[in-house]
Parts: sequence; C-alpha cells; structure tokens
Amino acid sequence: MMRLAGISRDQAFSPAQHADNDRLILELTAKALRRRGADVELYSEREVGRRPIDAPVVFSMCQGPGANAELIKLERQGVLVVNSPRAVQSCYRANLAHRAARHEILAPMAVIPTRAPAAVRLQPGRTYWVKRGDVHATEPGDVARVDSEAEYVAALARLASRGVDQAVVQRHLEGTVVKFYGVVGTRFFRFYCEQDHKVAPVDFRATRRPIERLVRQMGLIVYGGDAVLADDGQVQVIDVNDWPSFAYFRHEAAELIGRRILREAVDHLTAAVAPAVSPHMPLGFALSAKHY
Repeated sequence: MMRLAGISRDQAFSPAQHADNDRLILELTAKALRRRGADVELYSEREVGRRPIDAPVVFSMCQGPGANAELIKLERQGVLVVNSPRAVQSCYRANLAHRAARHEILAPMAVIPTRAPAAVRLQPGRTYWVKRGDVHATEPGDVARVDSEAEYVAALARLASRGVDQAVVQRHLEGTVVKFYGVVGTRFFRFYCEQDHKVAPVDFRATRRPIERLVRQMGLIVYGGDAVLADDGQVQVIDVNDWPSFAYFRHEAAELIGRRILREAVDHLTAAVAPAVSPHMPLGFALSAKHY
C-alpha cells in the first residue's frame, strides 16, 4: 500500500470566503487516493516541522514560507512533494514578476519595496493594481486598485504597516477577467468569467497551451490563475496560483488530481528503486503506472 501525506493550507493563507473550499478540495483528493488503495494521513500546515512526516510522497497546499522551507528539506531527503515547494514559491508575485519579462502571456509587473513608493512612477490618469509580493491575497488591502498617486502611496503604506516588504504594481488591463484551473498531464482545464462562473468565453480555450508551458516551467502540477481577455482576443495572465480550491468543479478535479499524484508517485518511486533492480528480475516486480 502506497503511503502519502496530505497537508492542508493554513487559514492565514486562505481568504475567508475560500477557507472551506480549500479544505474540501484537499479532503476530496485524499478520498480519491484512498479509493485507489493509498494510505493517506492528513496534516495541517502548522504541523509541518513539528509533527514527523515519514511518507515517501506528500501532496501539499502549503503557501507559507515556513512550511515550504520544511518541505524543501523533505525533498532533499528524496520525498516527492506535489506541488513542489519551489513551484509554490515561484507563484509569489515578486517571483512571478521576474518571470514576466520572458513570457509574453504574463502581464508586465514591477516589484517595489513597500517603503519606497518613488521606486515606480505612475502615469497620470491611468489605473494600477498594487498587490502584496509574496503569498496571495489573504485579507482586504492585499490587492488594491489605485487611481491616483495618493491612493498608490496609501496602498503601499498599508502593506508596509503589516510587515509586507515587497509589492508588485500592475497597470490595469481592459477586458474580461477569466479564472482558469488545470491539472498538468490530464484533460482537466476549466475556465469562466470572474463575473459569472456559468459563462466560459470560447476564445480562451486556445490559451491552455501557453498557460501550461508557463506552469510546467514553474514546476506546478495543480494550478490556477487569473487572466484578462481583451476585446481583440489577446490574453495576459495576471496571477498564477498553486493548487486553487476548484470550487465549482471540485469533485471532478479531485479525481484527476488524485490520479496525477499517483502517477507522479509511481514514476518517482520507480526511479528511486531502479538502480537496485536487477535486469534478471521478473517483469512484474517493477511498479506499474498503468495501475493508476
């Protein structure tokens, strides 16, 4: 029986309206894995580093830097972690901003110290967004629309007063905001308009390929994000999220996430034992990904 550990996201990193949804997608994924014969033990993000994790495979929704630092230690010991903590860190907006220059699908964004608003000069008459530079929005003020220099300075000051050292600044893009969700290596890719989850713009479907190129480079397997679809059909991604809640289709998503985790686990464990496997052993000895 394959042993796995699942780690829930701390509520400090889940906006109030998403905390239950985040919990539910992890629990449903655990159930999907158990139905396929896996032994799954669940942990909270706050237990990481305090409670021993001895499973060879971990699936994690952790976002906090402390827990992810502990998971990096487990990776160095040969544990498979999905999503990798390094991939999670690549979603921190300050890190995403550095990647934007190399990916046309990513909207340009500038990283700025929250205590140095003069580091970026805004163009008068334009609207911008100021977002905390590390984890995603956890409370009001983490993402703020600003229409003037005074609002911009105030938004940065609010973040600085809460101990947030970096922010990113993005120019407002005109168009339809589309939320997207996917699981790399599966058929699952869903999207809908932010204003109405029942509306899925057909023009957005072709964006899956460049989005998956981006998230694969970031190291993500379970992913989501936000993009702006302009009237001329151009798409720019404004946020990438590690393991979103998949709220409107969590049951379907959980099944495919579970399958993907098991496939990753089989590949990882097979690679780990391969050097020790004799070429004269029976073919049935090796783990088979087809089972999952």
